[in-house]
Amino acid sequence: MTEPARDGRHDFDFIHGRWQVHNERLRQRLVGSNDWEIFAARDECRPLLGGVGNLEEFHTGWDGGYEGLALRLYDIAAQQWRIHWASNRSGALEPPVSGRFADGVGTFHGDDTHEGRPVRVRFLWEPLSANGVHWQQAFSADDGASWETNWHMWFRRLDAADRLLHEDNVLELRQYTLHPGQRDVLVELFEREFIEPQEAVGMHVIGTFRDLDAPDRFVWLRAFPSMAARREALQAFYFGPVWQQHREAANATMIDSDNVLLLRPVGGDAGTRAALPRPALGATARAGAFCLGICALRTAAEAGFTAQFDRDFAPRLRAHGAQLIARYCTDASENTFPRLPVREGERVLVWLARFDDVAALDAHLAALRADPAWQQALDASRATLAQAPELRRLLPTARSELR
Repeated sequence: MTEPARDGRHDFDFIHGRWQVHNERLRQRLVGSNDWEIFAARDECRPLLGGVGNLEEFHTGWDGGYEGLALRLYDIAAQQWRIHWASNRSGALEPPVSGRFADGVGTFHGDDTHEGRPVRVRFLWEPLSANGVHWQQAFSADDGASWETNWHMWFRRLDAADRLLHEDNVLELRQYTLHPGQRDVLVELFEREFIEPQEAVGMHVIGTFRDLDAPDRFVWLRAFPSMAARREALQAFYFGPVWQQHREAANATMIDSDNVLLLRPVGGDAGTRAALPRPALGATARAGAFCLGICALRTAAEAGFTAQFDRDFAPRLRAHGAQLIARYCTDASENTFPRLPVREGERVLVWLARFDDVAALDAHLAALRADPAWQQALDASRATLAQAPELRRLLPTARSELR
Protein backbone atom coordinates (compact mmCIF):
# COMPACT_ATOMS: atom_id res chain seq x y z
CA MET A 1 0.00 0.00 0.00
CA THR A 2 1.43 3.38 -0.99
CA GLU A 3 1.86 5.79 1.90
CA PRO A 4 0.06 9.11 1.50
CA ALA A 5 2.33 11.88 0.33
CA ARG A 6 3.62 14.16 3.05
CA ASP A 7 2.51 17.79 3.04
CA GLY A 8 5.66 19.83 3.64
CA ARG A 9 4.35 23.32 3.12
CA HIS A 10 5.27 24.30 6.71
CA ASP A 11 8.74 22.76 6.72
CA PHE A 12 10.43 26.16 6.43
CA ASP A 13 8.43 27.85 9.18
CA PHE A 14 11.52 27.62 11.42
CA ILE A 15 13.30 30.31 9.39
CA HIS A 16 10.67 33.01 9.91
CA GLY A 17 12.00 35.90 12.00
CA ARG A 18 15.14 37.97 12.50
CA TRP A 19 18.62 36.48 12.65
CA GLN A 20 22.29 37.14 13.14
CA VAL A 21 24.26 35.04 10.64
CA HIS A 22 27.84 33.81 10.98
CA ASN A 23 29.29 33.04 7.54
CA GLU A 24 32.29 30.90 6.64
CA ARG A 25 32.85 31.02 2.88
CA LEU A 26 35.58 29.30 0.87
CA ARG A 27 37.50 31.94 -1.06
CA GLN A 28 38.27 29.65 -4.00
CA ARG A 29 36.10 26.75 -5.04
CA LEU A 30 36.88 23.38 -6.61
CA VAL A 31 40.64 23.92 -6.45
CA GLY A 32 41.37 22.09 -3.17
CA SER A 33 41.61 25.30 -1.14
CA ASN A 34 41.15 25.49 2.62
CA ASP A 35 41.19 29.28 2.85
CA TRP A 36 37.95 30.44 4.48
CA GLU A 37 36.73 33.99 4.90
CA ILE A 38 34.51 34.84 7.85
CA PHE A 39 31.91 37.60 8.01
CA ALA A 40 28.69 38.49 9.79
CA ALA A 41 25.29 39.30 8.32
CA ARG A 42 21.75 40.17 9.29
CA ASP A 43 18.79 38.25 7.93
CA GLU A 44 15.03 38.46 8.07
CA CYS A 45 12.44 36.08 6.66
CA ARG A 46 8.67 36.40 6.42
CA PRO A 47 5.98 34.03 5.13
CA LEU A 48 4.16 34.50 1.83
CA LEU A 49 1.02 33.11 0.21
CA GLY A 50 -0.46 31.75 3.40
CA GLY A 51 2.65 29.73 4.22
CA VAL A 52 3.42 28.05 0.89
CA GLY A 53 6.24 30.50 0.34
CA ASN A 54 8.62 32.79 2.17
CA LEU A 55 10.91 35.67 1.36
CA GLU A 56 14.31 36.04 3.04
CA GLU A 57 16.52 39.14 2.90
CA PHE A 58 20.24 38.92 3.66
CA HIS A 59 22.45 41.96 4.34
CA THR A 60 26.18 42.14 5.05
CA GLY A 61 29.08 44.54 4.65
CA TRP A 62 31.23 41.72 3.27
CA ASP A 63 33.03 42.36 -0.01
CA GLY A 64 31.99 45.98 -0.20
CA GLY A 65 28.38 45.29 0.68
CA TYR A 66 26.39 42.26 -0.37
CA GLU A 67 22.62 41.85 -0.37
CA GLY A 68 20.81 38.67 -1.21
CA LEU A 69 17.22 37.54 -1.48
CA ALA A 70 15.84 34.01 -1.29
CA LEU A 71 12.38 33.23 -2.61
CA ARG A 72 11.13 29.80 -1.51
CA LEU A 73 7.95 28.31 -2.93
CA TYR A 74 6.33 25.01 -2.06
CA ASP A 75 4.99 23.21 -5.14
CA ILE A 76 1.92 21.52 -3.69
CA ALA A 77 1.43 19.18 -6.64
CA ALA A 78 5.09 18.06 -6.73
CA GLN A 79 5.35 18.25 -2.91
CA GLN A 80 8.76 19.84 -2.95
CA TRP A 81 10.32 23.21 -2.34
CA ARG A 82 12.06 25.31 -4.95
CA ILE A 83 14.55 27.90 -3.74
CA HIS A 84 15.47 30.87 -5.94
CA TRP A 85 18.37 33.20 -5.04
CA ALA A 86 19.22 36.67 -6.29
CA SER A 87 21.79 39.23 -5.21
CA ASN A 88 22.73 42.83 -5.81
CA ARG A 89 25.63 41.57 -7.92
CA SER A 90 23.42 40.37 -10.77
CA GLY A 91 19.84 41.40 -10.07
CA ALA A 92 18.73 38.10 -11.64
CA LEU A 93 17.30 34.92 -10.16
CA GLU A 94 19.88 32.15 -10.19
CA PRO A 95 18.85 28.61 -11.26
CA PRO A 96 16.73 27.12 -8.45
CA VAL A 97 17.46 24.16 -6.22
CA SER A 98 14.64 21.76 -5.42
CA GLY A 99 14.01 19.21 -2.70
CA ARG A 100 12.30 18.45 0.58
CA PHE A 101 12.85 17.69 4.25
CA ALA A 102 13.38 14.21 5.70
CA ASP A 103 14.41 13.31 9.26
CA GLY A 104 14.77 16.97 10.16
CA VAL A 105 17.18 17.89 7.35
CA GLY A 106 16.26 19.65 4.12
CA THR A 107 18.23 18.56 1.04
CA PHE A 108 18.00 20.52 -2.21
CA HIS A 109 19.78 20.03 -5.53
CA GLY A 110 20.13 22.02 -8.72
CA ASP A 111 22.37 22.77 -11.68
CA ASP A 112 24.50 25.88 -12.16
CA THR A 113 27.87 26.99 -13.47
CA HIS A 114 30.97 28.12 -11.61
CA GLU A 115 33.47 30.19 -13.57
CA GLY A 116 32.02 28.78 -16.76
CA ARG A 117 32.13 25.19 -15.52
CA PRO A 118 28.91 23.18 -15.04
CA VAL A 119 28.35 22.12 -11.42
CA ARG A 120 25.74 20.39 -9.33
CA VAL A 121 24.65 22.48 -6.35
CA ARG A 122 23.45 21.13 -3.02
CA PHE A 123 21.84 23.04 -0.14
CA LEU A 124 21.43 21.43 3.29
CA TRP A 125 19.16 23.06 5.87
CA GLU A 126 19.23 21.77 9.45
CA PRO A 127 17.22 23.37 12.28
CA LEU A 128 19.32 22.73 15.40
CA SER A 129 17.03 24.33 18.00
CA ALA A 130 14.25 26.89 18.25
CA ASN A 131 16.85 29.65 17.95
CA GLY A 132 19.61 28.08 15.87
CA VAL A 133 19.83 26.90 12.25
CA HIS A 134 22.68 25.67 10.04
CA TRP A 135 22.79 26.01 6.24
CA GLN A 136 25.54 24.82 3.96
CA GLN A 137 26.19 24.91 0.23
CA ALA A 138 28.29 22.40 -1.71
CA PHE A 139 29.36 22.04 -5.36
CA SER A 140 30.08 18.88 -7.31
CA ALA A 141 31.99 18.89 -10.60
CA ASP A 142 31.52 15.13 -11.15
CA ASP A 143 27.72 14.89 -11.16
CA GLY A 144 27.42 14.19 -7.45
CA ALA A 145 30.16 11.57 -7.02
CA SER A 146 32.00 13.96 -4.67
CA TRP A 147 31.10 17.24 -3.03
CA GLU A 148 33.03 20.25 -1.77
CA THR A 149 31.27 22.35 0.87
CA ASN A 150 32.04 26.00 0.16
CA TRP A 151 29.71 28.04 2.38
CA HIS A 152 28.35 27.65 5.92
CA MET A 153 25.81 29.93 7.55
CA TRP A 154 24.91 29.62 11.22
CA PHE A 155 21.73 31.50 12.05
CA ARG A 156 21.10 32.75 15.62
CA ARG A 157 17.68 34.23 16.40
CA LEU A 158 17.52 37.80 17.71
CA ASP A 159 15.10 39.27 20.21
CA ALA A 160 13.49 42.70 19.97
CA ALA A 161 16.63 44.31 21.41
CA ASP A 162 18.91 42.56 18.86
CA ARG A 163 20.33 40.16 21.45
CA LEU A 164 20.92 36.50 20.74
CA LEU A 165 18.25 34.19 22.15
CA HIS A 166 19.71 31.29 24.12
CA GLU A 167 18.41 27.92 25.30
CA ASP A 168 20.65 26.87 28.18
CA ASN A 169 19.59 23.28 28.81
CA VAL A 170 23.02 21.60 28.84
CA LEU A 171 26.09 23.19 30.43
CA GLU A 172 29.80 22.60 30.69
CA LEU A 173 31.72 23.78 33.75
CA ARG A 174 35.29 23.96 32.46
CA GLN A 175 38.27 24.41 34.80
CA TYR A 176 41.63 24.77 33.05
CA THR A 177 45.03 24.43 34.67
CA LEU A 178 47.47 26.70 32.86
CA HIS A 179 51.21 27.10 32.69
CA PRO A 180 52.52 29.63 35.24
CA GLY A 181 52.00 33.19 34.11
CA GLN A 182 49.78 32.25 31.15
CA ARG A 183 46.30 32.97 32.49
CA ASP A 184 46.17 36.58 31.33
CA VAL A 185 47.51 35.48 27.95
CA LEU A 186 44.66 33.00 27.56
CA VAL A 187 42.02 35.43 28.86
CA GLU A 188 43.09 38.10 26.36
CA LEU A 189 43.07 35.59 23.48
CA PHE A 190 39.75 34.06 24.60
CA GLU A 191 37.95 37.39 24.91
CA ARG A 192 39.32 38.69 21.62
CA GLU A 193 38.90 35.62 19.42
CA PHE A 194 36.70 32.91 20.94
CA ILE A 195 33.51 34.33 22.47
CA GLU A 196 31.55 35.54 19.44
CA PRO A 197 32.63 32.65 17.14
CA GLN A 198 31.43 30.09 19.70
CA GLU A 199 28.12 31.84 20.19
CA ALA A 200 27.70 32.25 16.43
CA VAL A 201 27.56 28.47 15.94
CA GLY A 202 25.11 27.74 18.75
CA MET A 203 26.80 28.00 22.15
CA HIS A 204 26.30 30.48 24.97
CA VAL A 205 29.41 31.61 26.86
CA ILE A 206 27.75 32.46 30.17
CA GLY A 207 30.69 33.31 32.38
CA THR A 208 34.50 33.48 32.32
CA PHE A 209 36.47 33.77 35.55
CA ARG A 210 39.86 33.97 37.20
CA ASP A 211 40.16 31.73 40.27
CA LEU A 212 41.32 34.00 43.08
CA ASP A 213 42.99 31.15 44.97
CA ALA A 214 44.72 29.47 42.03
CA PRO A 215 46.63 31.94 39.85
CA ASP A 216 46.95 29.37 37.06
CA ARG A 217 43.28 28.34 36.90
CA PHE A 218 40.78 29.66 34.35
CA VAL A 219 37.11 28.73 34.93
CA TRP A 220 34.26 29.17 32.49
CA LEU A 221 30.70 28.11 31.77
CA ARG A 222 29.12 27.53 28.38
CA ALA A 223 25.69 26.21 27.50
CA PHE A 224 23.82 24.52 24.65
CA PRO A 225 20.18 23.93 23.75
CA SER A 226 20.56 20.13 23.79
CA MET A 227 23.13 17.35 23.58
CA ALA A 228 22.52 17.04 19.83
CA ALA A 229 22.99 20.79 19.37
CA ARG A 230 26.13 20.56 21.51
CA ARG A 231 27.64 18.03 19.11
CA GLU A 232 26.90 20.21 16.09
CA ALA A 233 28.15 23.41 17.73
CA LEU A 234 31.40 21.88 18.96
CA GLN A 235 31.99 20.24 15.59
CA ALA A 236 31.46 23.59 13.86
CA PHE A 237 33.78 25.51 16.16
CA TYR A 238 36.65 23.09 16.73
CA PHE A 239 36.88 22.09 13.08
CA GLY A 240 36.23 25.63 11.88
CA PRO A 241 38.71 28.28 10.79
CA VAL A 242 38.76 30.38 13.98
CA TRP A 243 39.94 27.55 16.26
CA GLN A 244 42.27 26.21 13.57
CA GLN A 245 43.92 29.62 13.36
CA HIS A 246 44.35 30.17 17.10
CA ARG A 247 44.47 26.70 18.65
CA GLU A 248 48.25 26.49 18.92
CA ALA A 249 48.40 29.76 20.83
CA ALA A 250 45.56 28.66 23.13
CA ASN A 251 46.90 25.15 23.74
CA ALA A 252 50.35 26.57 24.51
CA THR A 253 48.89 28.19 27.66
CA MET A 254 47.35 24.96 29.00
CA ILE A 255 48.56 22.07 31.12
CA ASP A 256 45.12 20.46 31.48
CA SER A 257 41.78 21.32 29.86
CA ASP A 258 39.96 18.05 30.66
CA ASN A 259 38.51 19.06 34.05
CA VAL A 260 34.98 19.42 32.70
CA LEU A 261 31.64 18.70 34.35
CA LEU A 262 28.61 18.14 32.14
CA LEU A 263 25.61 19.67 33.89
CA ARG A 264 21.98 20.63 33.53
CA PRO A 265 20.18 23.42 35.38
CA VAL A 266 18.05 22.51 38.37
CA GLY A 267 14.63 24.07 38.00
CA GLY A 268 15.41 25.25 34.49
CA ASP A 269 17.55 28.19 35.63
CA ALA A 270 21.06 28.28 34.18
CA GLY A 271 21.82 31.59 35.89
CA THR A 272 21.34 33.56 32.70
CA ARG A 273 18.64 35.73 34.26
CA ALA A 274 21.43 37.21 36.37
CA ALA A 275 23.66 37.78 33.32
CA LEU A 276 24.22 41.28 31.97
CA PRO A 277 24.78 42.40 28.37
CA ARG A 278 28.31 41.43 27.40
CA PRO A 279 30.78 44.36 27.40
CA ALA A 280 32.46 45.16 24.10
CA LEU A 281 36.07 44.22 23.54
CA GLY A 282 38.30 46.63 25.42
CA ALA A 283 35.55 47.84 27.74
CA THR A 284 36.01 47.98 31.48
CA ALA A 285 33.04 47.34 33.72
CA ARG A 286 32.51 47.09 37.44
CA ALA A 287 32.48 43.40 38.31
CA GLY A 288 31.16 41.53 41.28
CA ALA A 289 32.62 38.34 42.70
CA PHE A 290 31.27 34.79 42.67
CA CYS A 291 31.39 31.71 44.80
CA LEU A 292 31.23 28.42 42.94
CA GLY A 293 30.26 25.52 45.18
CA ILE A 294 30.75 21.93 44.06
CA CYS A 295 29.19 19.09 46.06
CA ALA A 296 30.52 15.67 45.10
CA LEU A 297 27.74 13.17 45.86
CA ARG A 298 27.59 9.50 46.66
CA THR A 299 24.23 9.31 44.86
CA ALA A 300 22.51 11.27 42.12
CA ALA A 301 21.49 14.78 43.09
CA GLU A 302 17.97 13.98 42.00
CA ALA A 303 17.76 11.28 44.71
CA GLY A 304 17.12 13.78 47.46
CA PHE A 305 20.12 16.04 47.84
CA THR A 306 18.65 18.88 45.79
CA ALA A 307 15.76 19.16 48.24
CA GLN A 308 18.18 18.82 51.15
CA PHE A 309 20.36 21.58 49.69
CA ASP A 310 17.35 23.89 49.35
CA ARG A 311 16.22 23.11 52.88
CA ASP A 312 19.50 23.12 54.82
CA PHE A 313 22.24 24.77 52.76
CA ALA A 314 20.62 27.54 50.70
CA PRO A 315 19.13 29.39 53.72
CA ARG A 316 22.57 29.57 55.36
CA LEU A 317 24.17 30.83 52.16
CA ARG A 318 21.54 33.54 51.80
CA ALA A 319 21.73 34.44 55.47
CA HIS A 320 25.37 35.39 54.96
CA GLY A 321 24.85 37.57 51.92
CA ALA A 322 24.88 35.16 48.97
CA GLN A 323 22.74 35.91 45.95
CA LEU A 324 22.10 32.38 44.69
CA ILE A 325 21.70 32.66 40.94
CA ALA A 326 21.87 29.04 39.74
CA ARG A 327 21.99 25.40 40.74
CA TYR A 328 23.20 22.63 38.46
CA CYS A 329 23.36 18.86 38.73
CA THR A 330 25.10 16.19 36.71
CA ASP A 331 23.91 15.48 33.20
CA ALA A 332 24.74 11.79 32.80
CA SER A 333 24.10 11.79 29.04
CA GLU A 334 26.68 10.21 26.79
CA ASN A 335 29.34 12.70 25.71
CA THR A 336 28.27 13.66 22.18
CA PHE A 337 31.71 15.10 21.34
CA PRO A 338 34.34 12.66 22.68
CA ARG A 339 37.14 14.78 21.24
CA LEU A 340 36.60 16.94 24.35
CA PRO A 341 36.57 14.67 27.44
CA VAL A 342 34.28 15.24 30.40
CA ARG A 343 34.42 13.82 33.93
CA GLU A 344 32.27 10.72 33.69
CA GLY A 345 30.92 8.50 36.44
CA GLU A 346 30.61 11.38 38.92
CA ARG A 347 27.55 12.93 40.53
CA VAL A 348 27.59 16.53 41.65
CA LEU A 349 25.41 19.42 42.64
CA VAL A 350 26.89 22.81 41.81
CA TRP A 351 25.75 26.24 42.91
CA LEU A 352 26.76 29.72 41.84
CA ALA A 353 26.36 32.77 44.09
CA ARG A 354 27.08 36.42 43.38
CA PHE A 355 28.50 39.11 45.68
CA ASP A 356 29.05 42.81 45.17
CA ASP A 357 32.81 42.49 45.54
CA VAL A 358 35.59 40.26 46.83
CA ALA A 359 35.33 41.72 50.35
CA ALA A 360 31.68 40.68 50.55
CA LEU A 361 32.56 37.22 49.26
CA ASP A 362 35.31 36.81 51.84
CA ALA A 363 33.00 37.98 54.64
CA HIS A 364 30.45 35.41 53.48
CA LEU A 365 32.94 32.55 53.58
CA ALA A 366 34.20 33.58 57.02
CA ALA A 367 30.63 33.71 58.32
CA LEU A 368 29.90 30.25 56.92
CA ARG A 369 32.90 28.74 58.65
CA ALA A 370 31.73 30.23 61.96
CA ASP A 371 28.07 29.24 61.52
CA PRO A 372 27.06 26.20 63.62
CA ALA A 373 23.98 25.64 61.42
CA TRP A 374 26.23 25.32 58.35
CA GLN A 375 28.34 22.74 60.10
CA GLN A 376 25.22 20.88 61.20
CA ALA A 377 24.02 20.79 57.60
CA LEU A 378 27.37 19.33 56.54
CA ASP A 379 27.26 16.74 59.32
CA ALA A 380 23.71 15.74 58.36
CA SER A 381 24.83 15.19 54.76
CA ARG A 382 27.76 12.84 55.43
CA ALA A 383 25.83 9.90 54.00
CA THR A 384 25.25 11.82 50.77
CA LEU A 385 28.35 13.98 50.31
CA ALA A 386 31.48 12.21 49.17
CA GLN A 387 33.53 15.06 50.65
CA ALA A 388 33.12 18.59 51.96
CA PRO A 389 31.95 21.02 49.25
CA GLU A 390 34.64 22.69 47.16
CA LEU A 391 34.28 26.46 47.33
CA ARG A 392 35.89 28.50 44.56
CA ARG A 393 36.35 32.28 44.76
CA LEU A 394 35.92 33.59 41.24
CA LEU A 395 36.46 37.01 39.70
CA PRO A 396 34.77 37.66 36.33
CA THR A 397 36.92 38.62 33.38
CA ALA A 398 36.19 41.90 31.62
CA ARG A 399 33.75 40.41 29.07
CA SER A 400 31.97 37.85 31.23
CA GLU A 401 28.18 38.03 31.05
CA LEU A 402 28.03 36.93 34.67
CA ARG A 403 29.81 39.74 36.50
